Amino acid sequence: MSDERRCPTCGALVSAEAEWCGQCYSPLKRREPEPSPAGTVAGKLEVESGRLTWTCPACGERNPIESAGCGVCGTPFVRLFEEAEAQPTIDPQKAAVWSLVLVGLGHWKAGRRLDGVARMVLFAWTFGTLLVLLVARFGKGGLGSTFPLFVLFLGSAAAIYVLSAIDAHRIASGEEPLVSSRVLLWSSAALVVVSVLIATFVTLPAARR
Repeated sequence: MSDERRCPTCGALVSAEAEWCGQCYSPLKRREPEPSPAGTVAGKLEVESGRLTWTCPACGERNPIESAGCGVCGTPFVRLFEEAEAQPTIDPQKAAVWSLVLVGLGHWKAGRRLDGVARMVLFAWTFGTLLVLLVARFGKGGLGSTFPLFVLFLGSAAAIYVLSAIDAHRIASGEEPLVSSRVLLWSSAALVVVSVLIATFVTLPAARR
């Protein structure tokens, strides 16, 4: 009986070599978390209110253990057990300069390629829309009814340009970015909704007059 071992969470009997409780799935051997590469989110398993959850290694969302993929970004559960690749190191100032040259390039150089591509596409969309509006209204006496849309996309493009440089500097410094992947996703969706509303209730009715 002296060798009897019980789970500290639920009290179930467990073997001496067990790393997980067979009843509540609580981890029995506590390990010090390994340091994550700069700018990444460490995925992990945790017990919350008696339920086993896993933290997405891509966006940090906490998901129930029965979920095969992250409910926010869709990252599969198996990514939790992949060994993290060594991230490239770059001087923070150089990362910011690369981002000023081409939005998202600083993220790419710092090892955050998906984030870099997402920012490239978003900036290309907002800045491209500005050019389309300018070309469409060229020689027609100003922006006219498209002015609200022009202001919206001008502000969005400027914000993406500046924040991408700041975040590239922070990531290269080993800090968390000001705009995470989740915030970028929701901001893109909000921009689509607002632009459609402006086009529907302001731009199109004025253009028909």
